[in-house]
Amino acid sequence: MPLEAVMIALDNSDYMRNGDYTPSRFDSQSDAANLLCGAKLNQNPENCAGILCSAGDRIEVMITPTADLGRLVTELAKVKISGQSDLLRAIQTAQLALKHRQNKKQKQRIIAFVGSPLTATDKELETLGKNLKKNSVALDLISFGEVEENAPKLEKLMNALNSSDTSHLLEAPVGPKLLSDILLSSAIINPDGEAGGGGDAGFEFGINANDDPELALALRISMEEERARQQGASGAQGADAAPADGAPSAEGAPAAAPAAAAPAAAGSAASPPVAGDADVMAAMAGLEGMEDMDDELRQALLLSMQEAQPAAAAPAAATAPAAAAAPAAAPAAAAAPAAAVPAGLEGLDMDDMDEELRQALILSAQDAAPAAAAPAAAEAPAPAAPEKPAASSSSAPAAPAAASAPAAGAEGEAGLDAKWFQDPSFVQELLGSLPGVDVNDPRIQSALKEVGSDEKDKDAADKKKDEDSKK
Repeated sequence: MPLEAVMIALDNSDYMRNGDYTPSRFDSQSDAANLLCGAKLNQNPENCAGILCSAGDRIEVMITPTADLGRLVTELAKVKISGQSDLLRAIQTAQLALKHRQNKKQKQRIIAFVGSPLTATDKELETLGKNLKKNSVALDLISFGEVEENAPKLEKLMNALNSSDTSHLLEAPVGPKLLSDILLSSAIINPDGEAGGGGDAGFEFGINANDDPELALALRISMEEERARQQGASGAQGADAAPADGAPSAEGAPAAAPAAAAPAAAGSAASPPVAGDADVMAAMAGLEGMEDMDDELRQALLLSMQEAQPAAAAPAAATAPAAAAAPAAAPAAAAAPAAAVPAGLEGLDMDDMDEELRQALILSAQDAAPAAAAPAAAEAPAPAAPEKPAASSSSAPAAPAAASAPAAGAEGEAGLDAKWFQDPSFVQELLGSLPGVDVNDPRIQSALKEVGSDEKDKDAADKKKDEDSKK
């Protein structure tokens, strides 16, 4: 940035009372002058600026060039409206003040606000321009208020003065934009940029990135993070809305979901997971005591049932073509695991058992159900085909028929499962594999001891019965 000494000539004539600019010409000029002082001092640490008034009985120098921004703002507040402006004398006085600057290496620049009609002649202005050019003094003119009236004279002054485009003429007509906003995007504030009298370009975030690149980078990063956060929040809301729309249908019609799964599996691979979710919700709804259960155990049961669903969905998808010929077979095959679960636990005394242990055993029986359901799904369509009218009228009787098809195999497996669940060590190992279940919990240990004691009592009773029979 250039090293400069700047004098700002303010127009404090009676024309500044007009309210065509927001809020008035005088207030708009004060804001723009404040902006100029800060911008020029920030461009170079050794820059300095001064202020003078061009109206009144005489040209009054408010403050000579200084690098103290606080003093400049204080003097700006002391400017009063009075008299008629004399631009010619104001520029000559500013040139004299710059001539006595302390640092002679500083380039000289005068910034003059013109908000009232010019009283100087064209010849006087041309002579002033040549004198400024001879002494290497740059001049920036900000014309507002009486733009069209002063335009011919100001253009002649700039033609006589300008060399190497060091001087600028900015015209700010009346409009919705503030004078300071128009000045912000001009070459007067930004010498290295392009002049823009309309103020359409501006600076990003309202600051010049060349003056403070670190602040501009921080603002840009903050804006990108906020934009990414808003996009993530909107995406999460959309993802939450999709399950919310589908949840009522899955919960409101659990019985209809298995019937719709068979034709859907033949046409789309995404259908089995949907049917699995419906089965999970239906099975969870059938479990008793879920309201009184701990949150951790409830989550563990739900997770285990969801993990078991893909295994149950695979046989259902494989039997879908055969089930398409007999629609009643699909609900029958889906009802088979539900009928096989209590069969595996018939030998246990579930009434005196701890509630959490009973729920865990029911879940384990449901994990073993897909193996028993596979033959039922394969054999059920054959006998169901001749009875298609009766099966279509009511799907409830089809469930017992499908469950009774592999009766002999199911009874053997049920007896085997009952023996396994009567083994305390097996039950303890099974519970330890469930996520979120603490095997060392006193309630679970007490239930395991009851299972062991029941087993010992039963063995003793069987042994005594055998001895009596031998006698």
